[in-house]
Amino acid sequence: MASLAIFIDGGYTDRVLADRAGRVRVDYDRLSERVRESVDAASAEGVDRFRTYYYICPPYQDDSPDDEQRQRMAGYQRFRFAIRRLSRFQVREGRLEMQGFGTDGQPIFVQKRVDVLFGLDVALLSAKPNITHVALLAGDSDFLPAVEVAKREGALLWLFHGPPRTYSQELWNEADERVEMDAAFMEAVRRA
Repeated sequence: MASLAIFIDGGYTDRVLADRAGRVRVDYDRLSERVRESVDAASAEGVDRFRTYYYICPPYQDDSPDDEQRQRMAGYQRFRFAIRRLSRFQVREGRLEMQGFGTDGQPIFVQKRVDVLFGLDVALLSAKPNITHVALLAGDSDFLPAVEVAKREGALLWLFHGPPRTYSQELWNEADERVEMDAAFMEAVRRA
């Protein structure tokens, strides 16, 4: 039986879901199963899910956080705990770094480490014999080197993406198979 590893860029997926369906609350078990079913439907051998990797940054918090920062962090901690309890899920965390302030006085935050973790995991797991299929829920061209390694190692690469202009055309071109996360897809992964 073929084996599938699913890699979810949490920031990208959240943006696509918010733009598509007005802030859908996602059932991540259903999301993983929907991805697996899509890959399995195109495979003659049957596909089992090895693991789902979810990449995210915790919210920024000052050394002396205010109530709003504490509430955001508490919400994030609940979310992370819920995701980590799902079967065959692993949360991989980067961090937010404050880069100063914009002209409007608002802080500028930059996500760090997430893309590197994502790319390394795709490349390293693809080189192992227990992964035959890779599904990315992502849109960033930074993942191209990892995609190229995965394909060179023999993995079939699936890109699950939002509407045009939400993903890199280069990434789309490099994928073996592509699935748009359209309205029907969103409805299938909505949390009850």
